[in-house]
Amino acid sequence: MGSLMLVWTLSAAVILMPVFLDGAISIHFKTGQLLNVALGQTLVLEAVFEKGPDDKIDMVTWDRESKGVNVRLSGTQGGRISLEKGDALLRITNVSEEDFGVYKVTVTDSNGYQQYDTIEVRKIEKPARVLAKRVLECVLEKHDMMQWDTPQFSWMIDGITVTNETTLIANGSRLDISEVKGVNYTCVIKSSLGTVMTHYEIPKESESQVGCCKGLIAVIVAVAVAAVVIVIGNLGRQKMQKQKKE
Repeated sequence: MGSLMLVWTLSAAVILMPVFLDGAISIHFKTGQLLNVALGQTLVLEAVFEKGPDDKIDMVTWDRESKGVNVRLSGTQGGRISLEKGDALLRITNVSEEDFGVYKVTVTDSNGYQQYDTIEVRKIEKPARVLAKRVLECVLEKHDMMQWDTPQFSWMIDGITVTNETTLIANGSRLDISEVKGVNYTCVIKSSLGTVMTHYEIPKESESQVGCCKGLIAVIVAVAVAAVVIVIGNLGRQKMQKQKKE
């Protein structure tokens, strides 16, 4: 009876062994599960393979499913598609409508087990906006950086302390002035070495612009007045000539 139980135990272990071996190689995309790409641009999908020292990859395949149609991709198709880094990276140049869909990369190991991951590629209608930031930075000199505590940064704009955290960057050492109006900017650094204040002055660009606009407005007004005077003068002459004829 004991021998029979041993045989059953060994048999069960052999049967269940592939379940434990399956999935030894893991796979995932660097960019997550969704990627937006514009028409005409280059699509780059890179998968990361994680495996043990004894695991061997026999084959890597790429598929794209779009509108219910599945297409097997290879680096020999049309010249726009290339596979790099041991087939872990898929590159498609000059992206067209047919390139949008769900991409699937599958890894087959030497034991015949497979793992896969998918990513959806969507068409982006509008390009990303780039917001230019104007940033003031407060930097400690090298010989002032050796201290026991961490410096505390604060900013004042025209003498008023900044409390809006969205304009403070890098623990307050930098100030985003893209949407902040002011002329005099002061950085205050407090540490075990004492308090240090640094002043920045940014002239108002609006003054010259306002002067230019005022000059332009004056010219427009002068031209308008001259035109009115000319019209009134012509009407007056026409009236006088009419009265003489009568």
